Amino acid sequence: MKRFIILLHRYLGLGAALLAITLGLSGSLLVFRAELQSEISPDSLPNLATPVSYQAAYAMARLHYPHADISLRLPEHSQNSIQARVRSKGQPDITLWLDPVSGRILQQQDSNAQGWGWLHELHARLLLPEGKIWVGWAGVLITLVLLSGIIHWWPKNWSKAWRVRRDKGVAILVSDLHRTAGAAMLLLLLLSTLSGLVLAFNQPLRDWLTPAKQGKPGKHATIQPTGQRLPLDTLAHLARQRLPQGRLTSINISARPDKPVEMRLKLPDEQHPNGSTLVQADPYQGKLLRIDRTEASNPWRRVSSWAQVLHDGSFAGNVQRVATALTGLLLMLLGGSGVYQWLARRRKQAVARHARPGVEMAKRLHQTP
Repeated sequence: MKRFIILLHRYLGLGAALLAITLGLSGSLLVFRAELQSEISPDSLPNLATPVSYQAAYAMARLHYPHADISLRLPEHSQNSIQARVRSKGQPDITLWLDPVSGRILQQQDSNAQGWGWLHELHARLLLPEGKIWVGWAGVLITLVLLSGIIHWWPKNWSKAWRVRRDKGVAILVSDLHRTAGAAMLLLLLLSTLSGLVLAFNQPLRDWLTPAKQGKPGKHATIQPTGQRLPLDTLAHLARQRLPQGRLTSINISARPDKPVEMRLKLPDEQHPNGSTLVQADPYQGKLLRIDRTEASNPWRRVSSWAQVLHDGSFAGNVQRVATALTGLLLMLLGGSGVYQWLARRRKQAVARHARPGVEMAKRLHQTP
């Protein structure tokens, strides 16, 4: 049985190696995206006494993209730029960085064409239209490799369990490091992989585990687009008055005039880094239409929020972030070292096959009287 597990680990590992390298390296970089990504900021930072204007940022984005859905992602610190995600039907998403006071555009780029947007799409979707499901199945494959690997490693003699032989050549050294590092970090590897599985299969799992009428978003209230729209800052003030303990993280504005403005807030007891409380407001009448604390109303949302913070390292501060980044790098190294071991084994077998005829000939010559 163990022989079968060893073969399963070897060939599943070969199949998953490229995925492990890709997901491990990209995930490690994304953990420290905020630190590694150069901050786009105004030429002169706004004075702390100068109020940030969400309306100015939105007006500038709407001026350039009049028929698009616009999502403003709000920074924790008022000096940082506001990021606007612009979505137009049939067009690639555009990301704008906007001055938080004047609203002027500081930078613009295709959201998925380059840089961190491209890296995130690679990690989350492998750059494929339906790539999220493929990433999920890659996670299943990697999980099987990890579980079969721990069975393969499990020693009969525990005195040799953590042995790393440095005097037996490179192939033996790589093999020992592969086994011991994988065994030592197994729990962190499984935590990262399983939380990624929950995120990748979030929608089908939610549909399966959530009762038919529970946790589904309600219909938008009817909006009568009459008169002039109120500034976003006014709507944000209404949301903060209702939920003073919450931090506003994003504002979503549909291109359709009869849709409410949706604001997202993070409350102190919520795990998701962007918060899970959704507030809908009538942009004409200045009324809050709906407040949905989704982690309270939908049990599955709590599961996915926990999966998010465990996967991206945002739950336990810098210690967890470093551990998460190292786990991703280890996953990449395990994939690469597994391929190296397979190639080394193939070379050794090829050398043995070429040497065998010569050995047989020498034996026959030796036996000839």
